[in-house]
Amino acid sequence: MAANIQIQDDALDPITTFPFGTIDDGSNAAYKFYVKNTGDTSATSVSATAVRVDGSDGVDFVLLALDSGGNPGTYTASALSLGTIAAGASVAVWAKVTVPSGASPVGNPRQFTLKITYSGT
Repeated sequence: MAANIQIQDDALDPITTFPFGTIDDGSNAAYKFYVKNTGDTSATSVSATAVRVDGSDGVDFVLLALDSGGNPGTYTASALSLGTIAAGASVAVWAKVTVPSGASPVGNPRQFTLKITYSGT
């Protein structure tokens, strides 16, 4: 079996969506999740990127960070490199949505898609 990446919630259950809900202007919400390799070979060059969902502005406000001792590390709006994830291992990642004051309420909930890319056969 090749490398196979799965996104999991903080209870380590597989997820395809997570409802941040409505985030008002001037506020933020953060969520910790896991990127797990459920395959039997290493996944290399793993990266996470926030991608726009049609009709939503969520990607404009999302930042990603690696976990650092149970807390978010440095947030970035760019692709987040997760490195190599061994078979059966996982990496904790944070997503934070920060909506600036004065932002339009149009587009709530602030949706985006998380795209994970990797190599591994």
